[in-house]
Amino acid sequence: MKSPAELLNFKQHGKDMNEFVKVPVSEKLAYCFGDPALTLMYTMTTTLLIYFYTNVVGISAGSVGMIMLVSRVFDGFSDVLMRTIIDRTHSKYGKSRIWILRLAVPYALAAVVLFTMPGLGPTGEIIYAFVTYNIMNTVVYTAISQPFHALGSLMSRDRRERDVICNVRMVLSITASMVITAFTLPLINKVAGMIHNEQAAWIIVTSVYAVISVFVLLNTYATCTERVQTAQKSKENIPFWTALKATVTNPYFLIALGLMLFYTVYQIIIGTDLTYYCQYILGNVDLVMPLSASEKIATIIGIALLPKLLPKFGKRNLICAGCLLGIAGQLLFLLNSTSVTLGIATCIMRGIGIAPFYGVQYSLPSDAIEYGQWKTGLRIEGLMFSSMSMGQKAGSGFTSAIMGAVLSMAAFDGLKATAAEQTAEAISVIRTFYLYVPIAIWIIMFLIALCYKLDKKYDRMMRELIAREGKDAAGSGDTVDIPQSVNGNKINIAIGRVYGASGRRIAEGLAKELECRVYDRQIICLLAEKLGLEDAQMGDVQKYLDSYNENEPLTFSPYTYPAAGVAEDMTDVSMFTEQSRVILELASKSPGVFLGRCANFVLAKQPHTYSFFLYADDEYREREGAEYYEGQSLKELKERDEQRNEYYRKFTGARRDDPKHYDMVVNVGKTGVEGAVRMILDYVEKKEKQKG
Repeated sequence: MKSPAELLNFKQHGKDMNEFVKVPVSEKLAYCFGDPALTLMYTMTTTLLIYFYTNVVGISAGSVGMIMLVSRVFDGFSDVLMRTIIDRTHSKYGKSRIWILRLAVPYALAAVVLFTMPGLGPTGEIIYAFVTYNIMNTVVYTAISQPFHALGSLMSRDRRERDVICNVRMVLSITASMVITAFTLPLINKVAGMIHNEQAAWIIVTSVYAVISVFVLLNTYATCTERVQTAQKSKENIPFWTALKATVTNPYFLIALGLMLFYTVYQIIIGTDLTYYCQYILGNVDLVMPLSASEKIATIIGIALLPKLLPKFGKRNLICAGCLLGIAGQLLFLLNSTSVTLGIATCIMRGIGIAPFYGVQYSLPSDAIEYGQWKTGLRIEGLMFSSMSMGQKAGSGFTSAIMGAVLSMAAFDGLKATAAEQTAEAISVIRTFYLYVPIAIWIIMFLIALCYKLDKKYDRMMRELIAREGKDAAGSGDTVDIPQSVNGNKINIAIGRVYGASGRRIAEGLAKELECRVYDRQIICLLAEKLGLEDAQMGDVQKYLDSYNENEPLTFSPYTYPAAGVAEDMTDVSMFTEQSRVILELASKSPGVFLGRCANFVLAKQPHTYSFFLYADDEYREREGAEYYEGQSLKELKERDEQRNEYYRKFTGARRDDPKHYDMVVNVGKTGVEGAVRMILDYVEKKEKQKG
């Protein structure tokens, strides 16, 4: 008899396992809808659960806060543990997919059990809440969410495919959170009115959500395919205390952690207190829906604008501007804190204000990692990301605990349905949390963001880091199978050119005379081998190196932090670093002619190396495009030039066609191909004789 894993694996038969395949739409949707399935239950068991404990079961707010605090501490450690488990998983059904299958049903059952609160008395109910909350969030949610996040990096290495998947997933996640927050309480109230049992209504609605989640997650397992099989690279074993010191002394890690911490505090306070504010201040708990929806929709719109705004204004300026907009929104609501219209306007302003940080929250730790390596020579990844996760969850727990304690001291009673029944102190606390505390949080985030100084110096820092790594490349053990020189040639020639200037034909002519190789596509093959992409098509890999533009950075993954159990995703910087190492190894072991690839920059300090830039007028390039560039028009050739110009500027800080970076600029339109070859060889011969 076949196992459930095998029965649900039928969609995998005949799948294209090419790592750069265009992921089918059905597979993209199966994965992207998995996020709302997780969000569906997670929102129920976090933000709405506090309301359930205090207003339905009657557990004191202080006790609820303490449950959240202690549980979040455990939750931080469970993330690290689950990442280790996934990393050691070796199943024919994948490293991640199999865990989604194994945990889909337990995840749903744990959520239902959480709301099935038996009559155990005050102490018994607190113990039951603590145990079931930890089973749900610390154990089951962590165990299913970690492999789900990892699966996104395993479906394809195509950057564009991953970008699409990531963007759709983010929008669906926010939308799901918005819908659940807005509609769940009215739905529960409707069901409770029909069956005249409020707790049973919570169980019924949660059960319906659970069934939906199970089917969606099972479809994710059945439909999605793990194509990326790249082996993990071994990394330097940095002692823990050394890594810890490097982490806590890294200012940009502290900035990222601080922003994440206060963002978490903001989310918990707004998410929790919004329900109380609507019920006790605005007098209608159903207003949660329009207020929450307006903020979430505004955030989605703000995120959609980020790709255009980030390159122009930078992370710091956008985050700071967002904080100021959030403060303005809160101050606007203070003009009339019972006006629903102003409340919606405030939510819209807050939603747009938080979007810049929401969009870059995971790239900030990556910036800190690069800065740390540049500053100390140590690349600390796992500890930084684990610390971010633990800090986020600890912040969530502390915030819930503090809110619960303050509400408890104010004699808040969740079983009392109207403001008239609550104490004046409780109403004051609810108002303070919703109206004034967010202002303080926005101000703190603004001050933290002001300390972020990497926007202006990041490119320079990365150029220095790349150059430093390039110098160390020859002595590193991270080598590939470089062909050895067989004729004693010691000359390296780096060719830069405008497209349509006969660059390849000239490079081949030079290689023939020097009896050496032309390196262009060979670099891509060796780079693919170095990255563990032996089965990848050369053209597919080259596409990544040729597709850089300023607004869409070159990367194999949209995720800016390593997923559990997955080889580290390649960013534009790490791709360029590996490419540079390949070029340096080739130049050292088998000198030849290097066509493009910023080789003049990479090999600038190497002996017996000469660089030339090939230029041609438009008429010449147009003829070349028609004959040698598969009929490409002059416009298309110039568009390719623009892409390469941006790529070159990004990593060298210079213009690709600046004559001062070359030994000679050759106008091929005047010399012709043979004339250019002869001119370059004469120059090299003369220089070599001068060196003796």
